[in-house]
Amino acid sequence: MSAGGRRPDDRLPPGRISPVRWRRDVPKVLLPFALHGLAREVDAAVGTLLHTSLDLPDFVAQALSLLDAGRVALSVLAWTAGGMAVWCALALARARRERMSLAAALEAETVGFGPLYLRPVLTLLALVSLAVQPTYPYGFTLPVALTQDWSAAQDVAAAAALVATRLPALRLPAPRAGAVFFMSFLAYALLSPPWARDWDGHPGNEPKTLRMAVALGHGLTLDVEGVSGPMERLETRPVLPAARDAFVRASREVADLESAMLEGGYGAVGASAIRATRVTRQTVRGKDGGIYYVLAPGPAVLLAPALRVDRALNRARGTEGRLAVTLLLWNAVAAALVAAVFLLARDATGRPGLAAAVAGFAALVPPLLFYSYQFYPETLGALALALALRLILFARRFTARTALGLGLLLAALPWMHQKFLPLWIVLAAMSVFRAVDEMVDLRALAALVVPQVASLYLTALYNFAVTGSARPDALYLAWGPAGVTTDRIGQGLLGLAFDARYGLLPYTPVYLLALAGLLGMSRRASRLRWALPAAAIYYVTVASADNWSGAVCSLGRYVMPIVPLGVALVAVALGRTGSRRGVFALALTLAAWTGLIALRLWRDPLASNDCAVLLARSAFADGNVYVPNLFIRTWSEGAPGLFARIIVWIVLAAAITLWLRRAAGGRGGVSPGRVLAGVTAVILAAVLLLERWPSSRGAPRFRNGLDLGGGTTAFVSRAAVAEDFARVPAGGVDLLVRSRAALTALTLVAEGEGLLRLPGRPPIALSPRGTRVALPLRPLVTLTGRRGVSETLYRQHLAVEGRDGAVLRFEGYDRDEAAVASKREDP
Repeated sequence: MSAGGRRPDDRLPPGRISPVRWRRDVPKVLLPFALHGLAREVDAAVGTLLHTSLDLPDFVAQALSLLDAGRVALSVLAWTAGGMAVWCALALARARRERMSLAAALEAETVGFGPLYLRPVLTLLALVSLAVQPTYPYGFTLPVALTQDWSAAQDVAAAAALVATRLPALRLPAPRAGAVFFMSFLAYALLSPPWARDWDGHPGNEPKTLRMAVALGHGLTLDVEGVSGPMERLETRPVLPAARDAFVRASREVADLESAMLEGGYGAVGASAIRATRVTRQTVRGKDGGIYYVLAPGPAVLLAPALRVDRALNRARGTEGRLAVTLLLWNAVAAALVAAVFLLARDATGRPGLAAAVAGFAALVPPLLFYSYQFYPETLGALALALALRLILFARRFTARTALGLGLLLAALPWMHQKFLPLWIVLAAMSVFRAVDEMVDLRALAALVVPQVASLYLTALYNFAVTGSARPDALYLAWGPAGVTTDRIGQGLLGLAFDARYGLLPYTPVYLLALAGLLGMSRRASRLRWALPAAAIYYVTVASADNWSGAVCSLGRYVMPIVPLGVALVAVALGRTGSRRGVFALALTLAAWTGLIALRLWRDPLASNDCAVLLARSAFADGNVYVPNLFIRTWSEGAPGLFARIIVWIVLAAAITLWLRRAAGGRGGVSPGRVLAGVTAVILAAVLLLERWPSSRGAPRFRNGLDLGGGTTAFVSRAAVAEDFARVPAGGVDLLVRSRAALTALTLVAEGEGLLRLPGRPPIALSPRGTRVALPLRPLVTLTGRRGVSETLYRQHLAVEGRDGAVLRFEGYDRDEAAVASKREDP
C-alpha cells in the first residue's frame, strides 16, 4: 500500500486498467475466442482427411499436418479481434447503462465467455476418438459428427448459453388474440410452398378430401363418382334443385333409419347390416350406389365454398388445379389455431407476452408449420381441442352463450374424423360435469347437451345412408380394416413420441419441457391437469391404429391435436423457471435445435414425411443408433439396442423434468455455462452407451461424392449429386478428389448458361450442350495406410456464374493424358 492507504493503480487515469488486471482479464476473455478459432481450423483439417478410405496409423498427426500455419494464425487473430470488439462493445454499453467507469465495466464483462470452450473440448475429444480408432465408426462417433456435419448443433448450443448469460430481462408485450392471428396468417401465407397451391401437390388423403369438397360444392352431395376430372371441367348443378334432391334423400334415409330402429335396431346398428362394398383404399360403393370415402365429411364442408371460388377464378384465368383461395382459407384456420394456443397458454400462465412467444415459436416448427398448408383434419381437431379446453378449464362461468358455443364446438368433432369419437365423449362428459357442478340453468345445460345429441343422431344417419348401418365405424368396416386394434399399441405409444422416423420429440426437442409443466403448478395452471384424460384417450386411440405413424403425411400429424396442450405446458414450465439463466439457456438450446431441424424438414417434403431421409444425410453419425426405431410389426423385429435407446430417451425426459422442478424450487439452473457443460456431459455419456450397439453403416456416407472409377472419387461442395453428375448452384465450388492413381487434372464437362471461372484462367463461357475443359488439381497430401496402399487427396476451387448454376461431369486422366488434353483445349 502507498501512502494514504491507496493502491498504486488507484492513481491511474479513469478508463485505464492496471497491467496486473490486463494480465488477468484479457486471457479470460480472449482465450476462449482464440481456442474457438483454432478448433474450427482443426475441424476443417480433420474433415478433409476423413474423406480418405485408408486406415491410417497416424491419422491425428496427418490431419494436423494439413493445417496451414498462416491460415490458422489469421483465423485465430480474427476470432481474437472479434472477441476484443465484443468485449469492448459490451463494456461500453454497460458503462453507459450503469454509469460506471470503462475500467470497471471491462472487468465486469470478463465473465460469461466459457461456452466458447465447447468447440475446443469437442475437437479434442474427436481427436482422441480418431487416435483410438481412425476408421468408421471411430472410437467415439458423435464427437466426430459434432465437429463436422452436425457442428451447427454445438454452435447454437454455445450461442444459446452466451445469449442467456447476457440478455437483459425480457419485457414482452401483451398482444391480443387478433394480433397473434394476423401475424400467424401472414407467416403461413408467405411460408406455404408453391406446390401447396396446386391440386396435384397434395398427397395422401388430401385429394380425397378435396374431391369430397368438389362434389359437395358442385352438387350438394358427398358422392364423388362424378368427380372424375379437374373441377374446372365439371358442370355445377343449380343450388335449388340440388338442395331439393339432398332434402328428399335425407328425408328418405331418416324414415328408413327410424323404421329399422322401430323394428328392434338390429337391422340398422349391427355389422351385418352393412351393405356398402369395398372399391379401393378408403373407398366404398354405397348401399344405393355411388362412390364414397371413409373419411368424415367435416373438412370437405369447410373447403367446399373456397373450392367453388377457386374454380371460378381458374376458369376466368384459363388455368386448372389452382388452390389459391382454398389455401388461404386453410392458412387462416391454422392461424386461428395459433391464436387459440396463445389464449390457452395465456390463461394457464397469466403472462400474455410469454404465451405469445411460445405460441409463435410453436407455429413455426413441426407439426403446426406443416399443416398450415396441408388439408388434414388434425388441424381442425387441434383447433377444436384448444378452444374446448380453454372454455372447459378457464371460462369464469358457464353462461348460456358459452355453453352453446362449447356445445356446437364439441358437436363438430365427430365430423372431422372418426378418431375423434372417444375424445368427443370425454370432452362432452367434462363439459357436462362442470355445468352440473356450477348448477347452470336448464337453458345453458340444454345448449350444451342438445348439439351433442343432434350430432350423434346425424353421425348415425350419415353412416346409415352410405352403408346401411348406423355404427360409428361402419364406413371403416365396409372398407375392410378394423381401424383400431391393439396389435401394435406398444410401438404406437412409444413411437408417436420417440420413433426415429415418425416420432415427434427427437425432431422437436423443445417439447421435452412440457412434462415439467405438470409438476409444481400454480393454482391457476393446475387446471391443465384436468385436460390429461382427454389427451390420454386421444393419444391411446391413435397409438392403437395399425398405421400409428400417420400414412403419407408430414411429421407429427396424429399427435397434433394434443400439441396445444403441450405448448401450454411448455409455457407453464418456462413461466415458473425461465427467469433463471441456466433454465433459459436450456430452453434456448432446445428451441434452437428444434428450429434447425424444422428448417431442414420444411425445405425437403420427403424428409418431413419420413425422417429417415433426414437421418440418412448425416455423413458420420447414424441417427438410428441414438433414436429408437419403433416402426416394426413385432418387438422381435427390433434392432439390437432398441430397448436401451427407449430407456435412454425416457431417462433424459425424466431428468429434464426433475431438474426443472428442482430449479423451480430455487435450487440450480442459475449458470448457463454449467447447464451447457451438464447437457453436453449427459448427452455424450448417453451416446457413448448407445454406441456399444454398432451401426449398420460400414463407412461414412458422403452425399456429395461422385465415383469416377479406378479408385477415384470427387467430392463437390454445395452439390446435389446424381449417379454421374453434380448439379451446383451459382457461386464458389470446392472440389476435393481422392484417388489411388497419380493425377494432375480432371476433364470437366460443365453444362449450363453463364461463365465458369478456374484459377489462373480467363472466364469460360458455358453451353447447355456442355463445355469441356481440363481442370488442374493441386495435390494436398499423399497417404499410406496400414496395408501399404497409397492414396492422394487433391483440392481445387472453381466458380460458376449464372442464375441456374451448372451441371458438372468429371472424367479421370493420368498425368500424360491430362497434359495432352490441356494442349488440345481451346483457349
